[in-house]
Amino acid sequence: MNIFDKNGIELNAQCSVDEEDGVYGLILESWGPSHRNRDYNVALDCIIERLIDSRIDNVVVYIASSAARKHISYLDERKIHPEEYYSLVGGSPRKLRQKLCSYLAYFSRTGKKDVPLGNRTKRIIISVPGINSGDFWGAIVNGESLELLQPTDDENVLNKRVSRLLKKTLREPEGQNVPKSVERLQKVYARDPAVKGWILQKSKGSCENCGENAPFFLNDGSPYLEVHHVIPLSSAGADTISNCVALCPNCHRAMHFSQDAKEMIEVLYSKVERLQK
Repeated sequence: MNIFDKNGIELNAQCSVDEEDGVYGLILESWGPSHRNRDYNVALDCIIERLIDSRIDNVVVYIASSAARKHISYLDERKIHPEEYYSLVGGSPRKLRQKLCSYLAYFSRTGKKDVPLGNRTKRIIISVPGINSGDFWGAIVNGESLELLQPTDDENVLNKRVSRLLKKTLREPEGQNVPKSVERLQKVYARDPAVKGWILQKSKGSCENCGENAPFFLNDGSPYLEVHHVIPLSSAGADTISNCVALCPNCHRAMHFSQDAKEMIEVLYSKVERLQK
C-alpha cells in the first residue's frame, strides 16, 4: 500500500504494516532507484504529523534495509537514534523528519559509521511503544482518505464516497477479489469506492460499450454512467477493475436483460483490454 497525503492523493511512497524481527509497526520502503518511492520525504512528513495529531510523543525507529538486517545482527544496533526513543515533541513534522533522516546517513550496507554517508531515505520501521493495532496504523497511512476508501454495502454512502474520490487523483486500486456480503432481506455486497471511481474516471464520460456520452450530469458536475460487474458479484465476480466497465443506463440494462446479453458481454471483452474472464 501507499501513503496518502493531506489532500487524499496517493503518494509514490510504498509502505506496509507488519511485524519484522519482533518489532510491529509501519515499514516505509526506501527511495530509489529511479522514481520508485520518490515521495519518501513527503510521506514521512505526513506520518510524523499524523502521529503527533494522535498524541504520540515517542517512537522507536530502526533501519530495516535487507543489507542492514543481514550484517547488523542485534536489533538494538539498528535503532537509528541515539536515545531510547525518538521524541516527536517540540518540532515541526518537517524538521523532525530532517533530523530523523540525518541519522540514517550514518548507516552503510554493513554497519553504522562515524561519519554520514549521504543516503537519508533508507528502508525503516517505525514502532510506537505499546501499540500493535492495524487500525491505528491504517489511519496514519491513509489520513482522511481512510473512511473514503472503505468498502460499503450502502449504495448512498458508496455514491457519496465516489463523488468525493472523483475530485482526487486515483491510482489503479486493487479492489476486492472476495467482497464481503451482508445478509438483509436480500444480499448486498460491500463495494470498493476506489474501483468505481477509477472506472468512471477511465471512461472519461463515455459508455465503454456503445461509445456514447453520458446522458446527463449529476449535481456534482460528473457525467452519469453506471459501473457494471461483467461477472456478477452474486456469481462470485470480483469487485476489481478487471471485472468492471462504465456503461450508459441503456447498455447497462441490456447487459442484464437483453436476449443478446451473452453476445454483448463477449464484445465487451474484446473492446476493453483490462477485462479478464
